[in-house]
Amino acid sequence: MSLLLKLQLNKNYKILEKNYQEIVLNPNHLLTFAVVARFKSITLAAQHLHLGQPAVSGQLKLLQSEVGEALYERKGHQIELTPAGKGLLEYAQKMDNDFNLAIDYVRCLQQINTGFLRLGSTTTIASFYLPQHVVQLQKLYPGVQVFMKTWDTAEIIRNLGDLDLGFIEGPVNEDELPGNYEVVPWQDDEIVLVLPEDHSVAQEYPESVPLEVFTQHPVIWREPGSGARHVVERALAAAGIVAPVSIEVTGVSGIKESVRAGLGIGFASSQALRHEAKGLVARRINPPNGLVWHLNIVAPKQIIQSRVTKAFLELCLG
Repeated sequence: MSLLLKLQLNKNYKILEKNYQEIVLNPNHLLTFAVVARFKSITLAAQHLHLGQPAVSGQLKLLQSEVGEALYERKGHQIELTPAGKGLLEYAQKMDNDFNLAIDYVRCLQQINTGFLRLGSTTTIASFYLPQHVVQLQKLYPGVQVFMKTWDTAEIIRNLGDLDLGFIEGPVNEDELPGNYEVVPWQDDEIVLVLPEDHSVAQEYPESVPLEVFTQHPVIWREPGSGARHVVERALAAAGIVAPVSIEVTGVSGIKESVRAGLGIGFASSQALRHEAKGLVARRINPPNGLVWHLNIVAPKQIIQSRVTKAFLELCLG
């Protein structure tokens, strides 16, 4: 490409850039123009907008000045749009419609009649703790849509940017969290041994079992990312007990069905056995205190929480 051609192209680009930058339309003027066109009267539009007639006329003059040609002409007590005005009105009406929709949306948000709540939760919490709170939220605010992802604690922490709240098992190092998130202590739960009701361990230990049973019977383990598994592993390590891992399943339902099928003994949240009709029983592990674990909420700092997020937190913590 010749130097002369490069200079000419650069000159043309600068002219186009200058012309584009010189067009500055005031959104308020376009909204006012849409109202004037609707009423076909500056006086009626001024009354509707709670403005003085000179203010409305002034905005129209400034808009016409930016456009560079007349947008309307007076016909008696009314105005009639010019072809340029009719063309611009299409865009002004779209802006006016979107503006009114935005107002309605914000009003609904302020009343928590709309919006989204994105939750990330571990399987145990999603199964036994959150449903009652989600149902309560949707009864109070039926316009809110709730989306829930079930992950382990590590995955929830990694995906916080896509969530409004994370519900996790066990402690979290707050240094691992983004700066605008914090850990909110929520509830304590207990990990219990899950047994067939006719199992020899259930007969031998009617209330609680020692950690040694993990070395004496086949154990059905949760997946490696499970918070319940971490609690059991820490307790065994603290007691100097090594328990082999021969069977792994995913989720509380997997534990219960494997135990029911006679594959071994398992462990789960005490909540998992609360409504068990028959076939399975629970025993406290490592008496007298049992294996307690903590359930926590990872939440954005209060200043950046949406109204829906705040409402759900109040239901959970209240």
